[in-house]
Amino acid sequence: MVSILVQIYERFDVGSIADIDDIRLAHFINKVFPKIKDSEEGGIMIFISSYFEFVRVRNFLKSQNASFCLLGDNTKPKDVSRARNWFIQGKHKIMLYTERLLFFRRYKIRGVRDLIIYSLPERKELYPEVVNMLEGANNSNMSCTALFSKLDWLRLERIVGTASAKRMVTSDKPVFVLC
Repeated sequence: MVSILVQIYERFDVGSIADIDDIRLAHFINKVFPKIKDSEEGGIMIFISSYFEFVRVRNFLKSQNASFCLLGDNTKPKDVSRARNWFIQGKHKIMLYTERLLFFRRYKIRGVRDLIIYSLPERKELYPEVVNMLEGANNSNMSCTALFSKLDWLRLERIVGTASAKRMVTSDKPVFVLC
């Protein structure tokens, strides 16, 4: 049986590049986090392309006393193993994972049920790698949500193509579903 992963792209509106980090975090706090904070099952991976965004999300999750583990740029190999085990065993419901660590170490994370792409990866070949981490999960409960703005045009274009990116950035609708 072949399963199809439905990918949801949520656009948030931003006025200037100076405001993008604050507005992305506000969108995450107001729209995305309420959906995941009460999750009983866990298995939620938040993929973040920038270390600065990683720190902001980490600090927010700490302030909410969320159950999470980290796989970041400065994580020691021993701590990576521990975090991966805690995540797969369900001791921590949320895992933060940076693009830089994926690029240099290529850790495959098992137990991912919900993938939230906080910021699209800079390198297009990393997108399918991170989405394929959902393979081992129960197919009926998988989800992939990517956050983007019109200022993420180039990253979005590399992933979905020029025509789709143009439609997604200029449309009146803020949510797009791709199969």
